[in-house]
Amino acid sequence: MTRKELVGILSRLYPSSAWPKPFNLLKGRGIVESGQDANSVAREIGTTGARLRAFCDSKDPVSDLFGPERPDDDNRKNARQILGNLIVGKCAEIVFEEIYKTHMHTTELELRDLREGRSDTDYRLFNGKGRPVYRVNIKFHGSLFRRAKEMVDLEPEDCFALATYKIDGALKKQTKDELPYIFVIVSVPDLTAESVGAKVPAELQDFVAWVTASGSIARKRDIEDRIVEVLNEEGHPAFDSTRKRIADARWYVLGAKKADKLLRELLFERVFALRTRNFSRQFRSAELDMHFSLSRDLTPLTTYLDMLRDAGYPRVTTLLERGDY
Repeated sequence: MTRKELVGILSRLYPSSAWPKPFNLLKGRGIVESGQDANSVAREIGTTGARLRAFCDSKDPVSDLFGPERPDDDNRKNARQILGNLIVGKCAEIVFEEIYKTHMHTTELELRDLREGRSDTDYRLFNGKGRPVYRVNIKFHGSLFRRAKEMVDLEPEDCFALATYKIDGALKKQTKDELPYIFVIVSVPDLTAESVGAKVPAELQDFVAWVTASGSIARKRDIEDRIVEVLNEEGHPAFDSTRKRIADARWYVLGAKKADKLLRELLFERVFALRTRNFSRQFRSAELDMHFSLSRDLTPLTTYLDMLRDAGYPRVTTLLERGDY
């Protein structure tokens, strides 16, 4: 990556805002080269005059920013996966809000991001009075389990896998918060994070690969999130086509109590890891999953929302606590 290419990318991502560190040095160098005083520019970009002057004297500013590491094929693949996951997650969040508003006939809705350490997709939904309605974990179902019929007696298109520890964690959060916890599942067969990430402009994929490989770039997720925001703002096909497929997809609801109930009832039928010898060797890095039938075990999101609208929160809360939804 050249300095010119990097400046072009950062100008696209941050047209009217400060560039994140350490890229603020690159912006400062450009201003200094236009004739402004280094000390005043340093104050403007949030660094010291000495640091900026040293960077301005660098013969290889790109290496000074990223460090000695260079992206390899694994970094580039990881970059596509990261961007694809973020785009899918953002699109699912947007579409979920749209579906909710349409069926509930209200615009009084706020979906607040509560992802802990940004490791999962976890939200709380608040009504117009600022009261929490329920906790939501949006799950994207894209990759089919091709051996589902053989392993858990479900058709691949009808099989949704959920890690058992996530079911346990959801039930514990529901008890702790005294707030219904629901998994919202959107099923788009064969739409994978990597295929979505591959549609992102090549220069942005390359930039994320450099950031991923670098040991000196902090707050990497902020940069990745900004790329997704820009793709959304630009209406780029990588974002818009994904959003359309998710909007046209099948959506379901699974309450934490029902998930736990089915897990216990169908433990050895649907958690095939428990009856598979040398599971960890045969399925390396695989999680201990419970497999649900989309058509039989889950409730269509529209059915759930219609019940929520017509019967009200108390009725739906009772159904969730009873394990019916």
